[in-house]
Amino acid sequence: MNTRKPRTSSLAGAAMPGRRAVILTPLAGMAFPVRRATAAVLPAVRLGVLQFGTVQWVADVIRRHGLDAANGFTLVTTPLANTDAGRVAIMAGQTDVVVSDWPFVAVQRAAGTRLCFAPFSTSTGGIMTPADSPIRTFVDIKGRRLGVVGGPTDKSWLVVQAAARMRDRFDLAAETQVSYGAPPLLGAKLMQGELDALLTFWNFAAKLEAAGYRQAIPVGECATALGLPAQLNLVGFVFHEEWAVGAPAAIDGFIAAVTEAERILTTSPAEWDAIRPLMQAPEDALFARLRDRFTSGVVLHTDVATEEQDASRLLSILNQVGGTRGTGGLETLPPGVFWRAGHGAG
Repeated sequence: MNTRKPRTSSLAGAAMPGRRAVILTPLAGMAFPVRRATAAVLPAVRLGVLQFGTVQWVADVIRRHGLDAANGFTLVTTPLANTDAGRVAIMAGQTDVVVSDWPFVAVQRAAGTRLCFAPFSTSTGGIMTPADSPIRTFVDIKGRRLGVVGGPTDKSWLVVQAAARMRDRFDLAAETQVSYGAPPLLGAKLMQGELDALLTFWNFAAKLEAAGYRQAIPVGECATALGLPAQLNLVGFVFHEEWAVGAPAAIDGFIAAVTEAERILTTSPAEWDAIRPLMQAPEDALFARLRDRFTSGVVLHTDVATEEQDASRLLSILNQVGGTRGTGGLETLPPGVFWRAGHGAG
C-alpha cells in the first residue's frame, strides 16, 4: 500500500528561481487581513482520465460548475493511455481515483491491497456486426472472426461467454477465431471487413451504430440470461481504502460531485452542447446515440447490500462456467469491496 506525503500548495513555501527568499514582517500598529487561497485548503482528488473515456465528460461538468469546490475538494485530472495504465497508476499511487471494474478490486483486495469500488455507470456494450450480417445468436459466430476489446479477462467478455455456455452450451472462445485489442483498432478492423463481429464497449458500440452497424447480442441480455440485472454495475471508481478513510470528505465529496454532474447531464440538453467537443461526435446521429447511451447508464442510486449480492452471484456464475481463471482465483467476494459513502468500506 502506498503512503504519500501531504501535498503542499505551489503558492506557499516555493522560492522563485534566481530570487532570494523575502521574509515579510507586519508593520507596527497596522493589521493586515490574512487571505488563504481556496485551492490551498481544499484537498486535491487526482482522477485518472482515459483519452477516449466518458469520465472526462463528467470531469468537465464538475469543473465548469465548480462542483468540486462546492463539495470540499479540488479536482485534478491525469491523462491515461488505457485501462491497464489506470490500474498501474492507482497501484503506484500516481492517482487517487481511476475507473475500473469491481472484479479487479476484489482480486487486489483478496491479495492484501485494500482497494474500494464505487459504481459509476451501468452502460454495457455488446457484440456488433455489419447490418447485413447473418449473425443473430452465439452459435452463428462459430468459426467466424470475433474481436474482443479489453483482453481475455475483460468482464463483459466473461459474461458473454458464460451466457453462451449456459444458454446454448457453446464455447465462444474455443469455437471462434478471437482477436484481442484496443477499441479503436478493432472497430476499424470490423469496418474494413477483417472481423465478422466485435464485442466492444458501449461508447464504441454507439459509434458503430451511427455508422450503420447493429448490435447483435447486447451484454445486458447476456446478464439477464444468467439471472442478473440487465444493468450491471461493473464499472466504477477505484481508490485505496487507506486514502479514503484518511480523507472521507474528499472521496464522499467527489462522489457527490459526480452524482450532481450526472444529474445535470440527464436534465440539461444544453450541457451536452458544452461537452460535445470532448465527445468526438461531429455527426448529429453519433452525438445523439452517445448522449442517450450515457444517460441510460447513469447510476442514480446504489444499495451496497444489493450490489454485493449481484457481485457474489456473478462471481459464482463465472466460477461455475469457466473456473477461477477469469476471476483471478477468487471463489467468493472479499468483504469491503464496495464503498459506503459516509461509512467507509462495506
